Amino acid sequence: MALTFETYTEIPESLRPLLVDIWTDATNAGGAIGFVAPVEREVVDAKAFRAFAVGKDLMLVGFADGRPAAFLVIVDHQFPLMNHARLLKTVVVDPKHQGRGYGAELLRAAERVARTLDGVEMLHLTCRGGLGLEHFYSKCGYTEVGRIPRMLRVAADDYRDEIHMALSL
Repeated sequence: MALTFETYTEIPESLRPLLVDIWTDATNAGGAIGFVAPVEREVVDAKAFRAFAVGKDLMLVGFADGRPAAFLVIVDHQFPLMNHARLLKTVVVDPKHQGRGYGAELLRAAERVARTLDGVEMLHLTCRGGLGLEHFYSKCGYTEVGRIPRMLRVAADDYRDEIHMALSL
């Protein structure tokens, strides 16, 4: 089943707890989305979307059977030298729906949305090394453009690269 997509310039209060649940479940299923498993819902909820700039950023949500199944945030840098680019953050697919192509579908939807934004020519994102995520993003058309070794510390003795990827529109 294909997803249907909605964009939001602010996060509806009715939708926020559902997105936090998906974010928590995805992290605890091994997802690299800003936290390290195991993580409690309250921890995710306390930090979720706190940098979301209402009226500037866009929340893109993919729905399956009327319920959120995947989401990401399209961030406006709010910096004149970067008006032509948007950052994709918090790219999440509900673990119940993984393996169905929803991640690629979500990224294609983000491309479509970005193409409607005045002057936007590029999307970029970062991902955690050591999990092969860069291979998934490469298959979706993104190119690795940089890497910061050991930028992310997921445990006292476990450092990961932060990988920077970009897509020209």
